[in-house]
Amino acid sequence: MKKIINSLVVFFSCAVCFSQTTIDLKIVPFEISNQNFYIDKVIDNRLEQDLGVVEDSSNKKVKLSFENGTATTIQNFMDVVLPKTGNRVPITLKVDHLKIEEAQTSIEKRTARVYVELYFYAENGEELYKIAHYEEQGFPVSSLTEIYETHEQRIRAALEYCLRSYINAQKENTTDSFTEDGMLDNAISPKDTSTFETYVPLGKWFNMLTYKRMTDKYNEGWNVSYTGFSDHEKDLIIPFVIGYGQSRAKSDIVRERGYSFADSYTLGFGFNGYVKITPGVYFDLGLSVPVGLEVLRDLEDRKSTNFLIGLRANQGVKIIPWKEYGIVIGAGLFQQWQTSKVINRNFGFALEIGVNF
Repeated sequence: MKKIINSLVVFFSCAVCFSQTTIDLKIVPFEISNQNFYIDKVIDNRLEQDLGVVEDSSNKKVKLSFENGTATTIQNFMDVVLPKTGNRVPITLKVDHLKIEEAQTSIEKRTARVYVELYFYAENGEELYKIAHYEEQGFPVSSLTEIYETHEQRIRAALEYCLRSYINAQKENTTDSFTEDGMLDNAISPKDTSTFETYVPLGKWFNMLTYKRMTDKYNEGWNVSYTGFSDHEKDLIIPFVIGYGQSRAKSDIVRERGYSFADSYTLGFGFNGYVKITPGVYFDLGLSVPVGLEVLRDLEDRKSTNFLIGLRANQGVKIIPWKEYGIVIGAGLFQQWQTSKVINRNFGFALEIGVNF
């Protein structure tokens, strides 16, 4: 029994692990004019030593890391692009963040990016400059192979950007060169113009299929819809929404309008705006244009149809408890105007349930 339990523990532990894959930086020099320093030492100050979890060309999630470690890899890169000579001042480079990310960010786009946070120190320990930078690139959703093969290019581009930023700040804010002990001689430290972007995770893409039950004073109906959106922490989230629904007017209202039967079938196109309240909880503001057909039967049993087009607004709350896969629940209010021969204005309530994947 103990062996079985141990085997199950190992199995489930492995199930949540990612395979490990290593990458290396290609040493591609770039020109820097009037170089007066070199990187003497690289310190990896990150809490997590891997570079991030990404999808490989076969759609499997893998954990990336540098083959020779982050400090050694970046040091080898810097030794080539900033060669050491006797008249150049040593600088210590501290890496606080270096993270690779990729995610679907729209219906047809995947975004791959590198976030890097670097600190430049003089030989005596004085902080000279700090910078945080995103190196971002967009791809078609299907370009997993190209995305995977170009992660190291974005790391090199991010490092080059940070170096050039430090050099430009040094030119703008110093009139004299470094002294031999690494101090700035009669000059302002470039750290006064440091550029710093706080890290914000790349948003996860949600796909949702939901069923909504709606009721108001005059109608009862339902709607099935697909919603896709990229989750993030700031600004308004704009998802893509497409849906199909049916509503039926209540019999007493229908007879008052001179009909025995009235059904409407609509296809809705529009955009909702989500405001993230807490992780998994969103305030939902929506505006859509329902287009479809109204099927009518009058009191003399004559059948007719009517083209429907309208404008629909909704407000509510949507809850997505689990990020990867799970249920979606929501509740809200809606207001609608449409070219119906029975009821063209109404106000009602809606309950929603579905799945995200």
